Amino acid sequence: MTSPTRPVEAERVSRSITFRRGTPEDEPDTFDVMRRAMGSDMSWSQHVRARRHLRSAPNSSYWVAEDTPRFGRSRIVGYAHSMVRDGVWQLTEFFVLTAYQRQGIGRTLLRCCLQDGEEAGASSRFILASYHPAADSLYIRLAGCLPRLPMLLLGGQPESLHPHQPHGPILDAVAPPSSSNRDSSEEPLLAEPIEAKPVTLAVLDHLDRAILGYTRLPEHLHWIAETGGPEGAARLFRRAGGGAQAGEPVGYAYYGPLSTGPFLALNPTDLPRMVLHVLHVARLHPRTSGHLARVEPYLAIPGCNEVMLQWLLGCGWRIVFQYLYMSSHPVPKLEHYVCHNPLHFF
Repeated sequence: MTSPTRPVEAERVSRSITFRRGTPEDEPDTFDVMRRAMGSDMSWSQHVRARRHLRSAPNSSYWVAEDTPRFGRSRIVGYAHSMVRDGVWQLTEFFVLTAYQRQGIGRTLLRCCLQDGEEAGASSRFILASYHPAADSLYIRLAGCLPRLPMLLLGGQPESLHPHQPHGPILDAVAPPSSSNRDSSEEPLLAEPIEAKPVTLAVLDHLDRAILGYTRLPEHLHWIAETGGPEGAARLFRRAGGGAQAGEPVGYAYYGPLSTGPFLALNPTDLPRMVLHVLHVARLHPRTSGHLARVEPYLAIPGCNEVMLQWLLGCGWRIVFQYLYMSSHPVPKLEHYVCHNPLHFF
C-alpha cells in the first residue's frame, strides 16, 4: 500500500479534483470536512488521539480528494479512511462536502480504500453507516456490504443508572466494591485493570474472536493507553468462585475521559453490571478516568442487544442518533457487545 496516487474515472470526476494519500498535515482539514459534513460543532481535542491512531496504525488506508481550481487555493473536499484487522476490512471515516457530492468523488475514495483492503488480505467487510441513501447505495454496490442491523447511540446521566435486576458483586483487584445485591443468584465476578501485558492481550484477543470473529490488537493497545492501567477505569472481568471455571475471562470494559466502550460480555446479562462497575471506578479516579470531564456519556448499542437497550431506556436514557451496521457477511454476536464511542472504532 505504497502508491501515493490512484487513477480516477475522468468521465465522472471534475478535472480539478485530484486524489492522493492523506498525510499528517491534512488532519485539520479533513477534520473540518467531517465537522461540516455532519453539521456538528465537534472539538478537535476530543478526536485528535483517535484520529492519530487511525492514521498511523498498521494496515490503515487514508485518502483525500483535493479541489485544485485554475485560480485560487486548493482545498480538501472529501476523504476516506479504512483499516484491516485479522482479515476484516472496516471503513472508519468517509465524508465529502455537500457541494461536492454526486460527482463521483465518494465512489473514487471508497474504491481506493477497498483496493488497499484487498492488498492487505481482507476477506470480509463492514461499515458503520449513517442513513444516507447515496452513500449506502455505494456500500452495497462497491463494497458488497448490506444493511444488517440498526445501531443506536444513547445518552443520559450516569447517576440515573441502576441495576436492571439484582446482581452479584464485582470484586475489584484495586478498587473497593460498589453497592450490589449479594443475595442475587448471579455469580460474583472478579475485575482487574487492563494493562498491556502479553497474557492480558492474549485474553482480549480470545474474547474478541469468540464474539466478533476477529482480533484487533492495535486498537486494544490504543484503548489501554487512553483508559487502562491501575489508575484507569478499563477492566477485564473473570469468573469468581472456586470451581473449575474460576478465573475464566468473561468480558471487558473501557471507559475514559474522551471515549466510552467498547464493552464485551460472554453473557449479555453481565453488561449492565460491568458498565456500572467501570462508572464506579471512574468516580474513584476522576482525573485519570474522566468522570468529571464530561457530564453526559454516550453508549453505542447494536439493535439486537435487548439487554442494554431495555436497561438504558428503563433508566431514562434516550436515543440521540441512529445508524446502520452494514457488512458483507452475517452479523457477529452483537447482542454481547457495546461499541466504542466516538464512532471512529467499532
